[in-house]
Amino acid sequence: MRVSRSVQWGSLTGMRKVETPEQMTEEYRATLIKIVYALASTEFASVEQHQPWINQAPTAEDRFIQAQIAADEAHQGFIDCRMLRHFGQEGEDMADRLLALRMGQHPIAAFNVPMDSWVEVVGFCFCMDLVAWYHLRAMEDCSYAPLAREMTTMVGEERFHASFGARRIKDLVRDQRYQGLCKAGPAEAQKAVDKWYPHALDTFGSAGSKFSELAVGYGIRKWGNEELRQMWRQDIDPQIEKIGLVVPNSEAGRIIR
Repeated sequence: MRVSRSVQWGSLTGMRKVETPEQMTEEYRATLIKIVYALASTEFASVEQHQPWINQAPTAEDRFIQAQIAADEAHQGFIDCRMLRHFGQEGEDMADRLLALRMGQHPIAAFNVPMDSWVEVVGFCFCMDLVAWYHLRAMEDCSYAPLAREMTTMVGEERFHASFGARRIKDLVRDQRYQGLCKAGPAEAQKAVDKWYPHALDTFGSAGSKFSELAVGYGIRKWGNEELRQMWRQDIDPQIEKIGLVVPNSEAGRIIR
């Protein structure tokens, strides 16, 4: 992904990308720092969720990929923290707070939910890492140049995580050998999708969010919350059906709309 030198959408279109906090208006700064903080919080929380399964996954490949996912998420989190620290004492405090948070304290609800089985890990990667991929895609070539540059690697990493989840959910439905290794099959795969699907929908945020509108207007994100949510549904729902599972009710178990 090539990063352009100028802003490509929003009210700043055609201007040079923002490189430093000193170049930002107060509203742009507040919008950006909130996005980076939320992004970093999901990375470190995801490490905490995945870590227990690195040595418990059913195959050597699964264990290797769990370790890779945790490493990717931690690396992304530390990149985000470095960006936060560019914002002076406020950013320093936010980065330090993120590193101290533990399960139950993370700002986004889905990342306080433990994975109680290997099948739930797979379901998380299938549903939630696809959410992360859409969030990161929305920031490709964004108006804040340091963030745009980091998206060139982060987007591919999240796609890998989501693709792994999709492949293993399919194996749980169709591959008898893998079912035997996991001691689980289609019913457990369906339960995992049912668990994470509403969390995934909520993670996109409120449909009427003014913050979402500001992020798009300032060229930080390409799409707003609801547009991203529908893009995710148009992607994952056919995948669920093709695998042979039932698409969950999009209104059931929801907290944020």
